[in-house]
Amino acid sequence: MRKILVLLVFLVVVLVVADRGLHYAAQHEIANRVSQQYDMASEPEVTISGIPFLTQAVSGDYPEVRIVTGALTVGEVQLERVDITAHDVEAPLGDLLSEPQITANAAEAQVTLPYSELQKQLPEGIVIESENGQPRVSGDLAVLGFSVAVAADIEVTAEEDSFTITPSNIDVGESPVDVGSTVEEQLTVSVPAPQLPFDLQVTGVEEQPNGVEVSAEASEVDLVNGANRQQ
Repeated sequence: MRKILVLLVFLVVVLVVADRGLHYAAQHEIANRVSQQYDMASEPEVTISGIPFLTQAVSGDYPEVRIVTGALTVGEVQLERVDITAHDVEAPLGDLLSEPQITANAAEAQVTLPYSELQKQLPEGIVIESENGQPRVSGDLAVLGFSVAVAADIEVTAEEDSFTITPSNIDVGESPVDVGSTVEEQLTVSVPAPQLPFDLQVTGVEEQPNGVEVSAEASEVDLVNGANRQQ
C-alpha cells in the first residue's frame, strides 16, 4: 500500500510539473508570436487563466487569456501600453506550440495613447502637458496674423471613429483685437481614432496624467495570426 501511495504522489508531482511547464511554454510562445507580429521591442506579459492547464490544452479551449504590452507602434501611432483580455479563446495545442492560430470570441482592452500623439494634431506651437493630473495646452498660436500666447484645459472625447479635443477655461494673452472665439475654434480639433492592434474598436476615452486611456473591444479576434503582421 505504501508503495502505491508513493507512486501516486510521484505521479501527481509529475503531472503538476508537466502542467506548469506546459503552461509556461504556451504563455511564452504566445508572447513571442505577438511580439513578432507587432514588431515590439520586448515581449508582452501573457497570462493564461485556469488550473489545471493540461485539461484546457487538450481541449484547445481557454476561458481567458490576458496580454499586456509595453510600447508599440501601430501604423504611424505610438501606443504606450495595451492591456487586452480575451475570452473564449481557441488554440489547439499542436498549433499553439508550432504555428499558432489563436482566436478569441470576444475581447476588451485598455490602451494608453500618450498626449504626444494628440499634440501632433494641434496647431503648430501648441503643446499638451499634464497639470494636477489633467491635460492642458499652452503655447504661442498664430491668430489673424498675430502671435498670441494661449493656455487652456482640454477634454478628449470619442465618438464613432474619431477623437475630439475641446478646450475650456481658455486664457488668451495680450492681442490688438479680440481673438477669443478664433482661438477656441483653432484649439477644437477632431481627428480620426488611431488604428489599434487586434482589430480593437474604440468605445470611450478617459484623460489620465500621462495620456488618454482608450477603452476598446472586439469580437472574433485573431490574437495570433500571420495575416495581422504590421507592414
